[in-house]
Amino acid sequence: MTQDFWIGIAQDDHGAEGWRFDGARALEHASGPSAQDVMAGLAQTAATVIVRDGLGRHPVPAPALPVALPLTDLTQDKPRGLLPATARLRIAGVLSTRPNWDGVICLPGQEATHWCQISANEVVSFQSALTQRLAQAMGAADLADAQALADTMSRPERLALHLRSASLMDDRQAIAGHLLGAELAAMRAYWLGQRVIAVAQTALYRDALVAQGVPADLVAPQDATCAGLVALRATSH
Repeated sequence: MTQDFWIGIAQDDHGAEGWRFDGARALEHASGPSAQDVMAGLAQTAATVIVRDGLGRHPVPAPALPVALPLTDLTQDKPRGLLPATARLRIAGVLSTRPNWDGVICLPGQEATHWCQISANEVVSFQSALTQRLAQAMGAADLADAQALADTMSRPERLALHLRSASLMDDRQAIAGHLLGAELAAMRAYWLGQRVIAVAQTALYRDALVAQGVPADLVAPQDATCAGLVALRATSH
């Protein structure tokens, strides 16, 4: 059997992770501060696919996967937005396992959450919120209080008041609920009546959407990244 060894790496501002593959099969995984650190942790091979944020920009609508490297960031004018290449790679990974899937892919990152409208394997439009950065700054929990979420979803203009009260009580789940409720209210046009896939480490967004009657699935970011690297190499190889 012919072997096809190669390495795929995705790197953003917070670090890098990669795999050594034989064709589409992942053999080894490594992570580290940079692509070079990941390379050092994997058995060396000649062919390498590296995806980094900031190597170029392309406006939406755009295919999740280009026909050739590099995989660029995506931009949008109204509202102004920037979707990093590594987030685009995860979208491609999700779509590679779901042919002809249309809907919305939600990607909560360490700083921002991206809501991306997908149709015909293209990123049609997207909106992003800084909820993740606010949650980190305020020490929000990974679980959201359902009542806090509902209160702020129905009255998002009261967010600052709700956060002050929750902060005084050191109610971290309420803080998470109020922040997520405000984001869901702002993104209602993206998830209402849509199928949604949350690419996230926790079920926070998936569970909140299911509670609103939205058909929502959860995909681990590592799985989406790995599948995206395989799909990108198959397209550009």
